[in-house]
Amino acid sequence: MRRMLALSVRLAVMASIAMLIGACAKPPELLPVPATDMSMLEPAVRNRIAAAHAEFDAVAARKPSSDQLAKAYGELAMVYHAQDLATPAKIAYTNAHRLDPRDKRWPYLLAHLYADESKVADAIKYFEIVRDIDPNDVPTQVYLGQMYFLNGDLDKARAMFEKAQVDKDARAAALTGLGKVALAKGDYQEAVARLEEVLKLWPSASRLRQPLATAYRGLGDIARAEANLAHYAAEGGEPGVSDPIVDALSEKVAVSRVLLRRGQRFGKEGRFDLAEQAFRAAVASDPSNAEAIANLGISLANLGRTEEARDRLVESLRMDDTIALAHFSLGVVYDRQGADASAIEQYRAAIKHDPNNVQAVVYLADATLRTGAALEAAHWYRQALAKAPDSTRISHALAMALIKTGRHAEARKVLESGVVTLEDDEEPFRFHLPEDAGEIADEWDTCRDVPALCGIRLTAMPGEPPPAEEP
Repeated sequence: MRRMLALSVRLAVMASIAMLIGACAKPPELLPVPATDMSMLEPAVRNRIAAAHAEFDAVAARKPSSDQLAKAYGELAMVYHAQDLATPAKIAYTNAHRLDPRDKRWPYLLAHLYADESKVADAIKYFEIVRDIDPNDVPTQVYLGQMYFLNGDLDKARAMFEKAQVDKDARAAALTGLGKVALAKGDYQEAVARLEEVLKLWPSASRLRQPLATAYRGLGDIARAEANLAHYAAEGGEPGVSDPIVDALSEKVAVSRVLLRRGQRFGKEGRFDLAEQAFRAAVASDPSNAEAIANLGISLANLGRTEEARDRLVESLRMDDTIALAHFSLGVVYDRQGADASAIEQYRAAIKHDPNNVQAVVYLADATLRTGAALEAAHWYRQALAKAPDSTRISHALAMALIKTGRHAEARKVLESGVVTLEDDEEPFRFHLPEDAGEIADEWDTCRDVPALCGIRLTAMPGEPPPAEEP
């Protein structure tokens, strides 16, 4: 009995000491959240920020615990973040993290803000904090790997991607990182293996065709390098990773414009399912926003839902016929459906509103060539080549169009007389046309995509190695 009483006394004393220490512990230094000039903001944004501050003030007035105040700061930061107001968002996230250092959400979102501003060192700092809190957080592994890669820390990047690749949903994004790390290290065989696997998992990742082509060139496989460059698109996506913490920001967005930017960011990351959600929300917020409707149509096209994509793009152009990207995307949809005449009409409209859209000019030439109008196609290819003189793809296409018109001498001149230099390494090379050029004219599609299969080959200039990659 005495022993139990003594134990109770000791526990009571320890509790009292703990309370005393807690009461005496110095609270974390909190930063003042700066006032935001809302005079230029849309009414819906002003109202959303005012409501967020009212909610924060209500919590602060109740003498909350550190955890409760941390959550209030975090929620306030998310509202600012969702409206793309980075400065007050950073300060509120910092306060939230200082008040509750074990909640991974606040340093995680702060890391994303720094990453969006290309402040790699700061992004790494906060992603590492999240990793220390939760070593198994897969999105953090992927994003931290990407930041390490941008910072040139290839071994650290590889370690993060290797951890993330075991997760089924993140495997494609992790393999993308591993492929890029291997390429940067000059391990072309591994780079090819990794990137080819990514394209099996994520066929729409057309931006990866360029590093894959570089890896094939490193192995000396020019035919496969050319084939991949033919399908490369700078605006193409890359695999993303499911990110519930960032996705929660969409609930804080007040206006269609912000949702539109968010959807465009998802689209650039190749996360077309999330882009679709953001654009649908943007359209719901403002049904008269033709740009949002057009972007929704583009996302649907990237998801392979061409019928709905076509309907949305047509709808957007009824509202605003000047959106060049909508015309171009609708042309691509018609292209996929085999409607060359409709595709040509849309490509022409895209060029009218954006004369510098080289891709629209090339696609117009391709569609025109398919209809048998080789001379007109050659005209468009020449225009495209004038805007992108270093493009081997356009040079091949112009030559093939000239071959179809029987102008073999001109075709030979296009391929053999010009020296093409590449943006990254400026190493020149020439083209050689086979003697039986007329026989390959009917195999245009194959020759356009894989010139080596038709006898068109790349040869480095004397004393120069083959080029590394095409812009």
